[in-house]
Amino acid sequence: MRDVLIGTAGHIDHGKTTLLKALTGIDTDRLAEEKRRGITIDLGFAHLERDDTRLGFVDVPGHERFVKNMLAGVGGIRLVLLVVAADESVMPQTREHFDICRLLGVPGGVIALTKAALVDEELLELVAEEVRELVADSFLDSAPVVPVDSLTGEGLQELAGALVEQARSVQPDEREEAARHAFRLPVDRVFSLRGFGTVVTGTAVSGTLETDTSVQAFPSGPTAKVRSIQVFDRKQPRARSGQRTALNLAGVDKEQLARGMVLSQPGALAPSPLLDVLLELLPDAPAPLENGSPVRLHHGSGEILGRAFPLEGAALEPGGRGLVQLRLRQSAVCCPGDRFIIRRYSPMRTIGGGTVLDNAPAKHKGKQLRETVPALRDLSSRVEACRGAAADTEFARYAIERAAEEGVELRRLAARLGMQDGALAELLAALEEIEVLPAEPRLAITRHALARLEQRLSSELERHHRDKPLEPGIPQPELKSRCLPRAPDSLFQSLLERLRQSRRAEVTAGTVRAFGRRVELSPEQSKLKESILARFMDERLQSPSLPELARDLNGSEGEVRDLYYLLLRDGELVRVSQDLVLSRRQLDWVSEQIEQRFRSAGAFGVGEFKDLFGVTRRYAIPLLEYLDRQRITRRAGDKRILL
Repeated sequence: MRDVLIGTAGHIDHGKTTLLKALTGIDTDRLAEEKRRGITIDLGFAHLERDDTRLGFVDVPGHERFVKNMLAGVGGIRLVLLVVAADESVMPQTREHFDICRLLGVPGGVIALTKAALVDEELLELVAEEVRELVADSFLDSAPVVPVDSLTGEGLQELAGALVEQARSVQPDEREEAARHAFRLPVDRVFSLRGFGTVVTGTAVSGTLETDTSVQAFPSGPTAKVRSIQVFDRKQPRARSGQRTALNLAGVDKEQLARGMVLSQPGALAPSPLLDVLLELLPDAPAPLENGSPVRLHHGSGEILGRAFPLEGAALEPGGRGLVQLRLRQSAVCCPGDRFIIRRYSPMRTIGGGTVLDNAPAKHKGKQLRETVPALRDLSSRVEACRGAAADTEFARYAIERAAEEGVELRRLAARLGMQDGALAELLAALEEIEVLPAEPRLAITRHALARLEQRLSSELERHHRDKPLEPGIPQPELKSRCLPRAPDSLFQSLLERLRQSRRAEVTAGTVRAFGRRVELSPEQSKLKESILARFMDERLQSPSLPELARDLNGSEGEVRDLYYLLLRDGELVRVSQDLVLSRRQLDWVSEQIEQRFRSAGAFGVGEFKDLFGVTRRYAIPLLEYLDRQRITRRAGDKRILL
C-alpha cells in the first residue's frame, strides 16, 4: 500500500473540515469545544483508500490564533490540500499557510475551491485566477484547481482523483528511506486509554519501528517499550515513514511525554541547542532579522524559543536568504536537511523558514566564523542539487571535514545524521577522502587530516630526540598531550599503529621513538658515564645522589641527570627502593657474598646481613626486600632462606 500524508491549509471557515468529512466520511473535529464553537482548534486526522494508495489527512486550524497548532501537524506532510472558499477568495491565513508549506518544502498539492455552489461561474473563475496568482512560480504553480461543494458532493470524485494522482507522483522510495534512517516520530498527541495505558500519535518522518522494541523520547525524555502499533487506525506489526502512527507504550506515564518530543530508537538522535541553517525571510516580514533577534522555531511538532544570529552580516533583510545560527533555550531534535519555520516572538507571525545544515555546530566567532561561512555556503549549494542518499553523503562529508583533526565518532555521526549504523558505514566506505579508523570507539576522519597528524607526531619525535638525545623516546601520554590534547585515545593509538606500520616509529612499553633511533654517546659522555658508574663501588654499598654526582664529577647537573637516567633505563643502575639506587655490579656482588657466607646455613637474619656488609638497617631492609622480589631469598619469619 502506498501511503501519502496530506495536510490541509487555508483560512478559517473556508470549509477544510467539512470537505474532509465529505471526502472521507470522518469528522476530524474531535474536541467538545470545536463542536460548540464550530471551528477547528487542534489537529484532526482522516484517511481515504483508493486502489493501491492510502491518503492520510491532517486537518489543521485556520484561525490565526491556532497557527502554532497548525505547524505541529504539517511537518511530515508530502502534499498540501490548499482550501479556498469561492465566496471569499484568498484571505490572510490562506497566504500564511501557503507560505508555511512553501518554506517547508512540500513538493506538491491540489487546490480546492470550496462552496462552489454559492457563486456563479464568472466569480468562480475570478477566484481561481486570484489563487493562481498567489501560487505562481511556486510548488503549486501547476497544481490542479478543483471546484467542489461539500454539501452537494459536486467535484468530490474529481478532487479525490487529483489527490491520488499527485500522491503517486511525489511518493519517495520508502524501502530506501527505511534502510538508511532511524525511526522518527514527532509527537503531536499524548493520552491514556483505560486498559491500554499511554498512547502517543504522530506522523513518522523516517525509518521503521516494530512492536516489542524500545523507544526513547528526545530530547531528554524516558525510554519505553512499544506494546502495539496502529497505522491509520489499524493494528500493524510495524510503522514506517509517511504513516500516521499511534504507539501504545509500556513503562511510561502520559505526564512524562508531551507534544514536541520525538520518539526514536534509544541513542539514535543527537539533540542540540545550536543549529546552523539556511534561512529564507519572507518579503513581507515586518523587519530585518538582526543579531540576537528573538524567534520561535517550529520544527516537527514542537515550538522552541531562541535567538537568531545572521552569519553573513549584521542583519538578514526581508526577502533575503542567508546563513543563520539559531541559539535555542532548549535542545532541538533535528537532522541535517530538516525543514523548519520561524515566527516572530511577539506579535506571533510567520516570518521565514529554511533548512537545517548543521545540527551540532559551535558558537561561531572571529576566525572560525570566517572559515565556517564558505563551508556552509558550499554545503547548501551541494545539497540543493541532490536529495536522498546523495544529500546524506554531503552532510556526512561536511561533519567530518569540520571535525578536522579530532575526527568524529561513528556513533555520534550516525546520531547527528539520524542514520542507521550500517547505512552510514556503507556511505563512508564509498568516500575515498574519508578513512574509518579501526580502534574503538571508531572514528571517521579525512585522509588529509590523518596525514597532517602523522607528520605532526613524526616531527615531535624528531624534536624530542634532538632536544633530549640521551632519552630513548617519549612517553605516550606526553606525546599525546603535546600533539593531540583533545583527541580521543582511539585516534592517537591508530596514528601510532600507522607510524609503526610505515616504519616511521617504534612503539615499546609505553614509549615512542623514531624508527631506528638509538642513543649514541659522544666520547665525553661515555667517559662521564663510566665515572658515574665508578661511584657505585662493588665493595662498599654507597648510593650517591644526583646533586652529589654533579658536584663530585664537575659535570653539568642536566647532563649528569640524563646519563644517570640512561643508566637506570639500561639496567646498569637499579632502583632498589625509592631512596636507594645501586649498580648492577653492586647487586651481583651482594648475591655472591650471601651465597658464599650463608649457603651452608641455608638461612640468615637481618643482623647477620648488616654485619656482613657493614650497613645500617636503612640499607639492609630495602636490599633484603629487593632480594625477595628477585627470588634470590625468601622471608620466613625473622629469617631469609637462600633459594
